[in-house]
Amino acid sequence: MGRDGSGLNGMAGDNRMLGQQFIQVLNNLLSTASIHQDNNTLLVRCVDSFLEVTGQLLAEDDEITLLVAVGGFYLQQEKIIFKRNAAGLVRKMLTFFEDRQLDGLKIYQNVTYASLKEITTFARILNKCGRQENPFHWLSTEMAGDRFPWVDVIDPSQTESLESFFADAVSSSTAAPSPSSSGRSGQTAAEPVVRRKKEPEADRGTKRILRSPSEQGNRGEKKRSTRKGRRKNRREIAQKKAMRTYGYAMSSLQTLSQKLSAGRYAGIGKAVHMVQNMVDLIMDDDNILLGLSTIRDYDDYTFTHSVNVAILSVCLGNRIGLSRTLLGRLGLSGLFHDLGKIDVPIKILNKPGRLEDDELAELQKHSLNSVRRIIRLRASYDKKAEILLPPFEHHLKYDLSGYPKTPRNRPLTLLGRIVAIADVYDAITSQRIYRSRFLSPDQALGLMLKGSGTDFDPILLKVFINMLGVYPLGTILKFDNGELGMVTTPPDKEKGSSELWVLLLQDNGDSTYTKRYLMSLGSWDRERGGFNRPILESCHPSELGIQPAELIF
Repeated sequence: MGRDGSGLNGMAGDNRMLGQQFIQVLNNLLSTASIHQDNNTLLVRCVDSFLEVTGQLLAEDDEITLLVAVGGFYLQQEKIIFKRNAAGLVRKMLTFFEDRQLDGLKIYQNVTYASLKEITTFARILNKCGRQENPFHWLSTEMAGDRFPWVDVIDPSQTESLESFFADAVSSSTAAPSPSSSGRSGQTAAEPVVRRKKEPEADRGTKRILRSPSEQGNRGEKKRSTRKGRRKNRREIAQKKAMRTYGYAMSSLQTLSQKLSAGRYAGIGKAVHMVQNMVDLIMDDDNILLGLSTIRDYDDYTFTHSVNVAILSVCLGNRIGLSRTLLGRLGLSGLFHDLGKIDVPIKILNKPGRLEDDELAELQKHSLNSVRRIIRLRASYDKKAEILLPPFEHHLKYDLSGYPKTPRNRPLTLLGRIVAIADVYDAITSQRIYRSRFLSPDQALGLMLKGSGTDFDPILLKVFINMLGVYPLGTILKFDNGELGMVTTPPDKEKGSSELWVLLLQDNGDSTYTKRYLMSLGSWDRERGGFNRPILESCHPSELGIQPAELIF
């Protein structure tokens, strides 16, 4: 609905036309914002129309993805079908996006919280972008930070993959047109579609008979090579998105903490966006973000720890089949679980050695302080209520023997039990000033297993260990011949594979290491109690000054 509660004439009936309506209201907003001030009645109506159509689209999905590819617009990866009289609109908007080197937009649920000024300012920035020497770079700079948490622009580096994906989609869809796309429907694509010319049946048969075995082999090899190239390209795009998501999550958490420390209000729009990206990446391939969860930053421990806990929590939640909605809630809970540490004095957080009783009591307040800080965030009451309990519970322990002390005898919530496992694992595998030693990932899992049933939910812990494997990503292995290998993800991994892959490392003799090659150690042999190659010991990558994520990606 619009801001005044009124509906748009003719826009509630046909959901099939929502795509064209979305392009139309976007065009109206951009055009009107370029010539009118915010208090103009016409501009206010354009914003209302834009919010109404986006609201209808967001009622079905968590986010709106608009892409420009192969001469058309795609909404939620489906080509928008325009009426015949919309050809001028399509050409105008395609030119608009092309002039700005813009491959698309993503709009998120929190657009409902955006003010009229935010929306019109974004529209004017898009208009101004076309006059810049490097439009996309300029636009990215203008959108940095929390300025527009409800919208994102599609990275042009994805263009080649998108073009390939949508070209295939167009080819397959045009090979056999459906009745709904015929001229009688009154709708057609505004831009012409090149159809494949059919060959006579006899010619096709002759070609199959006359093709030599070597030609058939070359053709098959070319197809396999193309598929492999596309898989590699998709993986590289996913890796880039994962690294950006990690960096943005760190940045948004730092900005939010700074605002709260300064007594200012802080919104969660950017954090919600980042967690949605995490969920998308993890549901597609959790190994990519699991690789980034190996990041350890001695100076920014609190922030990297919180992002890692969010990643590990969502990965575990995905493994047990939680819905996308619950995964988003879980990710935010993990991201904010230690928010209360901004109220703990730095001298206590970074004190070497054992804490005094009063200092320990002050530190243990951070769980409850996290709840207090979340309550003060600028977000809806429902959103805050959804993410309060896991931060409160993450140190309570499975048997409720932890802190903060509470008279409750009800079990911990499912999300609280998940965050507790992720929190401890990342904490005990991280280097801290007050800890004399830190454990390698496999040693950490062994220690946590001793707390199964008391500190941790035994079933969830078992799933977590199975998820990470005997030797989790980033573990450094020492072999019997003196070689070093880092546990990594295999190339083009097939789901369900039980092989352990390592990246053999070259010691440069100056405390640095370079990649050699990937090697599979096979699957765990129960009879032999090991893998194909004897492993002398494991160690934490920080002992060698290695940041696993730098080698994995």
